[in-house]
Amino acid sequence: MAHSRAALFFALFALTAAWPLGARQVGLPGVELKPAADRTITIRINAPQAKDVRVLVDTLKAKITAPLVRDASGVWSGTLGPFAPDIYLTSAIIDGIATPLGYAHVTGPVPEAWDVRKVPHGALHQRWYDSRSLGVLRSVYVYTPPDYDRGNTSYPVLYLLHGSGGIEASWTLEGMANVILDNLIADRKAKPMVVVMPFGHPEASMRVGFTPTFMRRDLTEFTQDLFDDVMPLIERTYRVRRDPDWRAIAGFSMGGNQARQIGLGRMDTFHYVATFSGSMGVQGDTVTTAAIRQTFASALKDPAATNSTLRLLWEAVGEDETNLLNSHKLFTGVLDADGVRHTFVTIPGGHTWHVWRRNLRDVLPLLFQK
Repeated sequence: MAHSRAALFFALFALTAAWPLGARQVGLPGVELKPAADRTITIRINAPQAKDVRVLVDTLKAKITAPLVRDASGVWSGTLGPFAPDIYLTSAIIDGIATPLGYAHVTGPVPEAWDVRKVPHGALHQRWYDSRSLGVLRSVYVYTPPDYDRGNTSYPVLYLLHGSGGIEASWTLEGMANVILDNLIADRKAKPMVVVMPFGHPEASMRVGFTPTFMRRDLTEFTQDLFDDVMPLIERTYRVRRDPDWRAIAGFSMGGNQARQIGLGRMDTFHYVATFSGSMGVQGDTVTTAAIRQTFASALKDPAATNSTLRLLWEAVGEDETNLLNSHKLFTGVLDADGVRHTFVTIPGGHTWHVWRRNLRDVLPLLFQK
């Protein structure tokens, strides 16, 4: 029974991850998610034909499905919580069928980094380009800080990568990256910067009439597009600094692996490298000390040179991510043994945005602090 519950849980959130991002934001007909001041979430679902309706919240264990109560008109409702202030992905199981519902934003007395505040706001741009290296039409999201259009300042630039199954907009639609940047910049905790969010799968970007497969993960192809197409586009379109001391790369999950391999392989380009729950891609695919040494030989061959070059090497994993924790312990063990300076942190949580929003909040103040 426990195995079937876990299978249902992972199948449900796999379905939710594949659900169109825009629909998660605007909600569904007949569904109401209402956070309250006491940090509870009231859920109402109009399903008059249903015989059983239960709800899952992404931080709850699979066996904790909250049953809803049906009224005379066929509306099922219930109240869950209280929850810690955060943004929660909710899903329903209606007569055994998993259905994503949307996000509920629970706030507390003190604003979190991802809570919208009345501060100066940056701008988001979607730039389309014909990728010469891939031969397809792609787009990239770009955040410019407040006051960007009012001067001629050149800014440091962060290349921020998403996870497998995500799109260019993932960091803003779900990660609230632009809100986090606005708040940290307003509080003078982070430097104003340009943030570039490319499509991590090396195929055409999503548009009307075309949906990516999300199966392409070729690191070589992605790297070529980044260096030959995305970076030249950014550097001729935006006022960004081109010195590697003012260039960073970071990402989560698949994007964390991309950031680690690209960043450590091209220290002539990036002097800040950060990963959040980054998958551990190594030559041979089996994570061992030998494979780590072989994959990152360029950074390990001269630790003193690496330490003098990199301004930051920062890695984070959620405490519930057992497999990633084990692979990161091997990786950090190699760095420690060779004397490569780095930071490794763990925070409560699993492979979710609850961890990655906090990772971004924590790493942004460390960038470009020369």
